[in-house]
Amino acid sequence: MTDYPTNPEAVRDFLSGLEYSDAPVDAAELPPPLRAEDTVTVTTSLRIPLELHQRVKKAAEQRNVTMSALIRDWIELELAALENDQPISRADALRALAALHPLRQSA
Repeated sequence: MTDYPTNPEAVRDFLSGLEYSDAPVDAAELPPPLRAEDTVTVTTSLRIPLELHQRVKKAAEQRNVTMSALIRDWIELELAALENDQPISRADALRALAALHPLRQSA
């Protein structure tokens, strides 16, 4: 693994050692192409209230996962639900629930 510079002098030395060219790169020098199973991830900044952050952090700790992993899982679950669902209005949902008969209690 390459050691990257950690101070201004080392950065200058590192940069001065780089060579730039418009010449085509030999195919043998190219990195291998991404495979289908390779996952490219991106960093997304998200602003949430402190209380919500604390609740998510606690939920992640209880599941022994990182907050990022938990949030990714929740996003995937919600997107799957949305893709397989036919959204209805809140008013329609409330009407449908109001029309249901309550469960009968056994004596």
